[in-house]
Amino acid sequence: MFALKGAIKFCNRHHQIPRLIACYLVVFGLSLSGTAAWADWDVRGNFTQELSVFPHTAIHEANQSSNYSLSAEAEFYSNLGDNGSITITPFLRVDRNDSERTHVDFREFIYTHVGDTWEARAGLGKVFFGVAESENLVDVINQTDAVESFTTDQKLGQPMINLTLIKDWGNIDLFVLPGFRTRTFAGANGRPRLPFVVNTDAAEFEASNGNDQIDFAARVSGVIGDWDLGAQVFHGTAREPLIQFNPSVNALTPLYIQNTEIGFDAQATLESWLLKAEIVHRAGKLLDDHIALVAGFEYSFFDIKSSGADLGIVAEYLYDERGDGSPSLLQNDALIAFRLALNNAASTEALAGVITDLDGAGNLLSLEASRRFGDSFKASISYTGFSVNDSESPLINLDREDNTRIELGYFF
Repeated sequence: MFALKGAIKFCNRHHQIPRLIACYLVVFGLSLSGTAAWADWDVRGNFTQELSVFPHTAIHEANQSSNYSLSAEAEFYSNLGDNGSITITPFLRVDRNDSERTHVDFREFIYTHVGDTWEARAGLGKVFFGVAESENLVDVINQTDAVESFTTDQKLGQPMINLTLIKDWGNIDLFVLPGFRTRTFAGANGRPRLPFVVNTDAAEFEASNGNDQIDFAARVSGVIGDWDLGAQVFHGTAREPLIQFNPSVNALTPLYIQNTEIGFDAQATLESWLLKAEIVHRAGKLLDDHIALVAGFEYSFFDIKSSGADLGIVAEYLYDERGDGSPSLLQNDALIAFRLALNNAASTEALAGVITDLDGAGNLLSLEASRRFGDSFKASISYTGFSVNDSESPLINLDREDNTRIELGYFF
């Protein structure tokens, strides 16, 4: 009861209607998930505790050596009949130190209608494109939730109208994206982060109508022999902002520019080999025309010594035509990683990899492992480390942000 009252008090701090609704759906939806109140809904979700440890003193003002947070996520699914359904996925995190990381969001709040040769979705949704391990250049629909993870794999829900045409050879997806969501950034007391704080409240837009700009995207995907292929076009507000100093607010602020992006992705499954590639061409008034790509392979050793375990070796190359002028740190880099899956009852998995700057600037080391305990609990641990060889490299700003993250989740 005390925890519920505390959660309600937290919700009342969020006066924006979408956030308030999301917050109460988490608090009350999860608390009622085992009762008859949700008898007509399929409900699943998780509560997760997270502990982060930072072994080095930061070069910015956030000098905590550890951090603790709690998160809750639920998925409510209901079949409405007549080939219609609704999915609602609220998410909530409460962070001890970083007020910017304490947030609520709808990952999904979307209606789906399925026809014989088509499918339509409308609402707040998530869509993933991509085949690579290190970076997904073609994943352009959803905004990155950067306070959740240092990588770009956590996403915010995106307002969308999506029509999928189902063909014998594959799918055609058409997207209308009414409304842009700005990227989240760690606050002054957040770690890991860069030395500067980004004032997201003062975000600027190249589009005259700001975040009310309507974006458009289209994608064609299908299978030809051993190859899964995709081609797409996107026009609208770029999800990754340019960071600039804004003298009017005396702070660094994000600038979201307009761009047109054409992308291709391919993956071939050849027995033990997976061949992967993603390539994009971006152009815009405030953007240098350029090509970026990631390409590589994964080779798997199956059932090693009849143990049931699989070991995969991943190698990828990342390239950005802009070179040192690219805002991305991954402009001439290589990934080597090893993926281990024990394929046991506990679903024990591990992934270890290093991204090396081929210009000699440094390395990014990543380790992660997870396993289940019983039917309801899952523990995971991850480590991110930065090794910088060049004091002029942008990586120097992360040199003391090494961190270990431990999570324990309860799933239902």
